[in-house]
Amino acid sequence: MNEVLKSFGIEKWILFWQMVNFGVLFLILWKFLYKPLRTIMQEREEKIQESLNKADALEKRSEKFEEELKEKMSAQRSEIEEIHEKARKTQEELKKELRAKAEEESAKIIQEARAATEQERKHILASVEKEVQKAAVLLAEKILEKEIDAKKQKELVDEALGRLKEEGGSS
Repeated sequence: MNEVLKSFGIEKWILFWQMVNFGVLFLILWKFLYKPLRTIMQEREEKIQESLNKADALEKRSEKFEEELKEKMSAQRSEIEEIHEKARKTQEELKKELRAKAEEESAKIIQEARAATEQERKHILASVEKEVQKAAVLLAEKILEKEIDAKKQKELVDEALGRLKEEGGSS
C-alpha cells in the first residue's frame, strides 16, 4: 500500500498527521460550532413550534369569536324582525284607527249637512206657504173688488199663479 500511496505522491506520516489534524479540527468544530449551532437551531425550532401553536390557538379563538358573532348577528336580526313586525302592526292599527275616526267624522258631517238641509227645506216650505197665502189674499181681494165673470176669474187665477212661479223661481 505504501507503493500505491507513493505513486500518488502521498506519504503515510503526512496522511496520518492530516487525519489527526482533521480529527482535532472536527472535535473543535463539533464543540464550538456544531453544538451551539445545534442548540440555536433547536431553540429556533421550538420558537417556530410555539408560534405555530399560538397561531392554532388564535385560529381557534378566531373561529369561536366568528361563531359567537354569527349567533349575535342572528339574534339581532331576529330582534330587528320582531321590532319591524311590531312597527308594521302598530302602523296597521293606527291606519284602522285613523280610518275609523275619518269615517266617524264624515258621518257626523253628513248628519250635520242633512240636518241643515232639512232645516233649510222647512224654511223654504214656510216661505212658500207664506207666499201662497199672500197670493190667495191678493186673489181674493181682486175677486172681491171686481165682480167678474168666470172667464175673467180664470185669467186672474192664472195671472196670480204665474206671479207665484216667478217669485218662487227668483227666491
